[in-house]
Amino acid sequence: MSSELTYGPPELPEDRPGGYGASPAAELPDVLLVVATMTATPFLQAISTYFGNALAKGMGSGTRDIMHRFIRRQARASLDEPSDVVDLIHLRTEDGWLVEMKVTIEPEALAQLPELCAADAPLGRSDRRPGTAATIRWDHDGYWIAATVREDGHHVAFTWDPEAKQWRERTYRRPLPVT
Repeated sequence: MSSELTYGPPELPEDRPGGYGASPAAELPDVLLVVATMTATPFLQAISTYFGNALAKGMGSGTRDIMHRFIRRQARASLDEPSDVVDLIHLRTEDGWLVEMKVTIEPEALAQLPELCAADAPLGRSDRRPGTAATIRWDHDGYWIAATVREDGHHVAFTWDPEAKQWRERTYRRPLPVT
């Protein structure tokens, strides 16, 4: 692992000799977000082989840390250019959906991924508007959400039901058109 960098508070223009500097936006460094993209099936097979039933049974903080290090290694190995840091992982399902997750994903979420990726897509390619993204992500409330745009131009979202092992459409009071 690479060493941690410590960041101090930024120097304000008022603190410099002369009192005024360039605009704050001009002084911000570029932000780099490193995203590892891979096919879902090999990634899930590696997780399953390495952790076995620990995902389903729950895990302590030590095992959780080991799992996150393993995921980081898998993500870094998939990059075209080496990087010490990977922020997100994008997994592509066979149905063309993009699963977006943090490297520090909760074990409960990871345990649901094999069945989620093996299930029928919540909305098939022919029912989606051409050229629109079809994304699945872990919600901060503790469940998987899938979202895309129907062929008719309306936003549609689904929630994964881990007990029924299927997607449930989220209903809105009125359709949300996407332009």
